[in-house]
Amino acid sequence: MADLSQLKADVDFMKSMAVEGGQVPLNGGWPLFLAGLIFGAAALVHYVSVSFETISGLTTLAIWGGALLVYALFGILWGIKNRAVLKVQGNKNRLVGATWGGVGFSIFVFSVALAICSWRLQNSGLGTLMMPMVLVLYGLGWIITAEVSAQRWMTWVGVGCFIITPLIAWLSLQPEQLLVYALALVCSALIPGWILMAREKAPR
Repeated sequence: MADLSQLKADVDFMKSMAVEGGQVPLNGGWPLFLAGLIFGAAALVHYVSVSFETISGLTTLAIWGGALLVYALFGILWGIKNRAVLKVQGNKNRLVGATWGGVGFSIFVFSVALAICSWRLQNSGLGTLMMPMVLVLYGLGWIITAEVSAQRWMTWVGVGCFIITPLIAWLSLQPEQLLVYALALVCSALIPGWILMAREKAPR
């Protein structure tokens, strides 16, 4: 009986996902848009600082640490402002939210681990691994989101992340890597996030 109850629960869950797929808009556009904007800008600032030396006194830690703090602040404010909406979101949004929450937390943990490795090994070049890893996780997040929401354009965003990742790796330790990374963030976070926000506000 327990197995039958679980099977029924699974079927009901899949039915609700199918119904929501065409009726309930995704509500995670703003965090993605913000990530593309802030970290894309950080990549451009970093590029300028290492290429032209016009911004003195800025270190890699200051640029990316500052970007992380700004993103965390805005993210917390967004979560507080939308906590009522997030509490009543459907199964689709809960699953997508869990996916991107896992992506974001994985990026944070990997950045901490990478900083520790760089310090222990006295090799700052290890920091270049961060950019390919972020894009791989973004690609995974978009492909899962595409399957959950039945919006196939997201699959191409995920595939694009996977395609650009080897190029990012090939450009390691070159300033151009930061430019390509900024463009990748615009295409994989800022623009898709803006599309999701527009669809969320559109009348149903």
